[in-house]
Amino acid sequence: MNKNTVQNKSQLAKLLATENIEVQENAVKTASFDVKDRILTIPIFKEEEKSKHIYDMLVGHEVSHALHTPSDSWMKMKDRTDEFRSFVNVIEDARIDKLIQKKYPGLTKDYLLGFKKMYKDNFFGTKNRSLSDYALIDKINLYFKSSKTLDFNFNNKEKHFVNLVDNCKTFDDVQKLAEDILGYCKEELKKQPKLKKTYTLKKVKGDDKQKGDNQDSDSDNTSDSNDKKSADDKLQDFLDKQVPDEKQSTPTDKKEDSKDSETGSLGNGADGDVKIISITNQNYDEAIQKQVDGDASSRAYVELPKVNIKNLIIPYKEYIKDFAKENAKMDSRDREGLNHAKKETEKFLNESSNVVNYLVKEFEMKKNAKLHARSTISKTGIIDPLKLHSYKFAEDIFKKISSIPNQKNHGMVFLLDWSGSMQRHIMPTTEQLLNLIMFCRKINIPFSVYKFINNSEFELSGLSRREGKYKNHPAAPFVLNDKTPNCDQQTRLVQLFTHKQSKSDFKRSAENIYRSAMSFGDYYNWRNPDHIRVPSCPGKYYMSSTPLNESLIAMDTILAKFKKDYKTDKVALVTLTDGSANHISTNSGSEMMIKLGNKYKKCEYRFRDEKKDLTHHLLEYLKKKYQLQTIGFFLVKKYNELRYTFNVPYAKEALAKRMFTRDKFIADYSTGYDVYFYVKSDTKVANKVFEDKDTTNKRLLKKMFMSGMKKRLNSRVLLQNFIKRIA
Repeated sequence: MNKNTVQNKSQLAKLLATENIEVQENAVKTASFDVKDRILTIPIFKEEEKSKHIYDMLVGHEVSHALHTPSDSWMKMKDRTDEFRSFVNVIEDARIDKLIQKKYPGLTKDYLLGFKKMYKDNFFGTKNRSLSDYALIDKINLYFKSSKTLDFNFNNKEKHFVNLVDNCKTFDDVQKLAEDILGYCKEELKKQPKLKKTYTLKKVKGDDKQKGDNQDSDSDNTSDSNDKKSADDKLQDFLDKQVPDEKQSTPTDKKEDSKDSETGSLGNGADGDVKIISITNQNYDEAIQKQVDGDASSRAYVELPKVNIKNLIIPYKEYIKDFAKENAKMDSRDREGLNHAKKETEKFLNESSNVVNYLVKEFEMKKNAKLHARSTISKTGIIDPLKLHSYKFAEDIFKKISSIPNQKNHGMVFLLDWSGSMQRHIMPTTEQLLNLIMFCRKINIPFSVYKFINNSEFELSGLSRREGKYKNHPAAPFVLNDKTPNCDQQTRLVQLFTHKQSKSDFKRSAENIYRSAMSFGDYYNWRNPDHIRVPSCPGKYYMSSTPLNESLIAMDTILAKFKKDYKTDKVALVTLTDGSANHISTNSGSEMMIKLGNKYKKCEYRFRDEKKDLTHHLLEYLKKKYQLQTIGFFLVKKYNELRYTFNVPYAKEALAKRMFTRDKFIADYSTGYDVYFYVKSDTKVANKVFEDKDTTNKRLLKKMFMSGMKKRLNSRVLLQNFIKRIA
């Protein structure tokens, strides 16, 4: 089975699974249907070319069972005899297969192709046997499973039963008819020695004499052979006309073929009567079992948990308040460091302001130019008095109107990685982020900035990361159960900035984040006697690990509210991180299949396949649902640190390294993001225009000025690329 088929093979099940039925593949031996939850579980079949059409046929078959076979009536049959259940199963299969093909005519081809493959591969144990050697129940089974393409010499009585099978409307009809056909088959077995031998004799490897003796004892030996040949020829001719022939795998293991034909039993029941079951259906069930992938991993089907926003988000006002409380407790040394951090923050904001204003102007010019290019001019039908004098030699005397397409309202949501590994990148990242925020404030774009954390300050009493998922703690951010991924309940989103902030609150938030960056960024240098030690942030805002996936899950709720509150048509989701997200497992530890929208996505570890990890699937889901533009910034100091993350071809290695050194970033369009920027993280935002050189040389001053201005613009890597994406 090719890769695309493997990836899309469950699409049929999803299309067929109407009426609130959910279809799941899992490591089970047989298909089953959960009546209460309306879940149809299908085995995971071996990914072989021969299994493709069989799989589609089986999915249609099992979905039809779920839709049309009454579970209560089926369960009541458990106390009936094996033979009765076998007969009911054959007739019910014929009924529900007819119903599903009528409802979905496209399945007919899959049924034909599926049967063609199964018949050639001896799924029914019919190899080297005449079709006339079977009792009526097996003829009915083969006749309807072949979509009536197999030719049988039914007598008048048998034709009557076949027509009744074909016209069964309800499951009650099936049960009643099964009783009648069972009685008929028992009588025929008593009358026909040939049938007794077929059902009692066990075929063994190379037992040709036994087969010959069986045929010689029957006066219709020649006609039986012709009947078999005729049936095979008719089947092949008919199917070849319906569908093109495909490569078939021919069974070569004669021992296995012999084993397939050894199924079925005939003996004495408790009451002394002949006992019979459908041999072909028994063989079929065993053959299907061989198609099941015994090495497949079990799967856990989960869905996104509900999010308690009040427990998850720490508002910016609380963030500011917590810092104020911490500041009030400081000693003189810490207060000195605090004042130093405030001065550095104010200095940075003031020096950046002019450059940000210039970039805003450039942005507005680009935007207006593009709007003008998209504008259209049309006549109004109203005469322009200024052009009336030219009516004798010009027809264009009417007023014109310029129409500009409606502009869409945009919004921005930022997610900042506040993990421990960001410590080495945090100062330049903070400066780049502040520039982005200043830009958004200048052009009046609705925005919200969050940093994600999960430190021990948020551990809930009696609620551990693993055991707590079953406890409804009032402070838990995620509502978890057996059908949700095991999200980290210590995850918090700290709102740092929003467009709704006052100027004073913006300044306080900027001072807090800048101070925190200075503290964590200079962690190893604070012991230097000449260094002013900047106090750290309150404990609950310490750096931790990387709950990016939990944050993206929360975005499903946050983005919906954001778009509604601010009436935004387009929203950009921007992440700033230096690594992969924490792994989220299922409670069972099984391979995770997460439901996003109406589709299940298989999630694997990032190092196995980046495009199958949870982060990728969540981004694709959010992007589609909210018409997002997703932008990722991956921060790294040296090119060598991203060579295994970026996966650049070896032949382009030198070019990529040169771009990273020259441009300070590399743009990647092959991830779950619309664009993913690998950014040189030690690129500080430059604010100086002139170098610290004492000179009066005009040429040198001019050169220094031009170089300084270029450096000021180019150093704002995040902002520059952000503008290009939204202009």
